[in-house]
Amino acid sequence: MIELGRLILSGMLFTGFTITAAWLDTGPIRYFNIPTVSLPGEKTVSHILKFDDDDVADTLFEVRSAEGYPVSYFRNIRTSVCFDNKCRLLAIRLYWNITGRYLGYEVPKGEYLSKAEHEPFKAEEYARLHQILSDENSPLRSFTYEDLAPGGNQEKAGVDGVSSATSKDVLSYVVEGAVYTTYKMWHILYGTTQTEVIRLTKTHLNEDLVLKILNSPDRSDKVWALDQVNGRFENASRIPKKIIELVDSRDFHLSEQALNSVHPNAFTSDSLQLLLLAKFKTGNYNLKNSIVTKCRQVSKLNAAFKTALTNELQTSQGTLFVNTLELFKNPGNNNAETTRVIANLMGSENRFIARKSFDFLKKLENKNPRVEELVRQYEAKNGLDN
Repeated sequence: MIELGRLILSGMLFTGFTITAAWLDTGPIRYFNIPTVSLPGEKTVSHILKFDDDDVADTLFEVRSAEGYPVSYFRNIRTSVCFDNKCRLLAIRLYWNITGRYLGYEVPKGEYLSKAEHEPFKAEEYARLHQILSDENSPLRSFTYEDLAPGGNQEKAGVDGVSSATSKDVLSYVVEGAVYTTYKMWHILYGTTQTEVIRLTKTHLNEDLVLKILNSPDRSDKVWALDQVNGRFENASRIPKKIIELVDSRDFHLSEQALNSVHPNAFTSDSLQLLLLAKFKTGNYNLKNSIVTKCRQVSKLNAAFKTALTNELQTSQGTLFVNTLELFKNPGNNNAETTRVIANLMGSENRFIARKSFDFLKKLENKNPRVEELVRQYEAKNGLDN
């Protein structure tokens, strides 16, 4: 059992973004997605747990690397998938990534998946099943057994087949002829086992493992890791640097989540501020706005960042302009050059920019005489000196 789990993980064949095993008539049938981490499995640990699918095995196996990190999880499933319990038993091994997403499946040597009348799956149907199981957001989540063959016609449907009574909506999300098999496997994958996988992985989390997950080629793994970082690992030295690498205009939502996950205290480091500044300079409007929002939480920006934001202020508009002004309200982020630039913006032809600049300077304490004079001139020009 342990050796088999090890061989599966070390013998995967990469094909584009999906790992699949060649079609073997004599050996096990395997279909896999890209793993979260590519470490080879060294040993397998068993966990006896309570699942919501009581008619299948209660053991969850955790494959660990030599370093002690979880590499994957699997369960050996052997269960009936039919209402009348007369169909051929389903014998399959299901795998989860360490972040809880579906990793793949293996049909043991000598076994096969079958459809109505015990007709074996074809190669394309195994691939179709893999595709279906990879979709965590499948509408199968909301279907019930009764939806599969409405009107109490399960017997007419014939073991695991498809009859005229089967909802056409269901057929889009199952392997034709294997409605219950598809449904059963999908719900095992995304039920309490997934929750247990995530719980177990969290018990292993440290800086090294978080970094490995952040390096995953799968976006959802990165999102999962960022969720775990949020509010934790404040003193980790390498995680913030890696997270800033994820900040990119091509994926705004991931970038925003990355920025939100870094504790503001981490940005007291000049090196991290310079990394973030590089992202700011090449970012689009939305990304720049998100970076400014993050920087508002920083107690003090370095001189290079202040200069870049001051220069940006002269050409920015809308939310980014207002957001940057809010940042400059922090005395640690303001300087004489910034104040001079904002004072000049009171003369802008854009009345919104001019008024926001005036409002900022009006509340600013310890203004130099030249700035004080420009504020008075703006008040007189716009009838605000009464």
